[in-house]
Amino acid sequence: MRLVVVLVVGLSASARADDGVRATSEPQSRHLVYVELLGKGGLYSVGYEYAIAPWLGFGGAASYAELRDQQLFTASSYLHVSVLRGRRHAMFSEVGAIFAHSRVPSPVMNWDGVSDSGGGGFLSLGWEYHRKHLVLRTSGALAVGEGGVAPMLGFAIGARP
Repeated sequence: MRLVVVLVVGLSASARADDGVRATSEPQSRHLVYVELLGKGGLYSVGYEYAIAPWLGFGGAASYAELRDQQLFTASSYLHVSVLRGRRHAMFSEVGAIFAHSRVPSPVMNWDGVSDSGGGGFLSLGWEYHRKHLVLRTSGALAVGEGGVAPMLGFAIGARP
């Protein structure tokens, strides 16, 4: 009789365990493609980030803009670190380098125009909201370069394919 009770309890327990198995969510993609206003890429930028670990990634952003007759190209590379991470929110920091090139083409013959290039670095602290494929970020940063130290803000929206 004890053997029958043990078998019945054992079979019912394993049946409940199988019934209780739920599909786990798919792991998040390691790739992030985003657009950013202001921030590390200037007025706007298009960027890509690759996650090495859930809390660590590296990325880059680039932009091109024409303001009146001036052509501006900006590129930055950075390391992204999630300092605190919750289910949907995260506090992050980014540290990286910025390269900028400015060119004003000549409006007249016999003058080549003027161009200048420079570089600097930045350190930012920000907040992220993520949900399945959507990522929203905002950050404040300090940029350091030839012109000194300047604050910058960034607002990004991205997707994890």
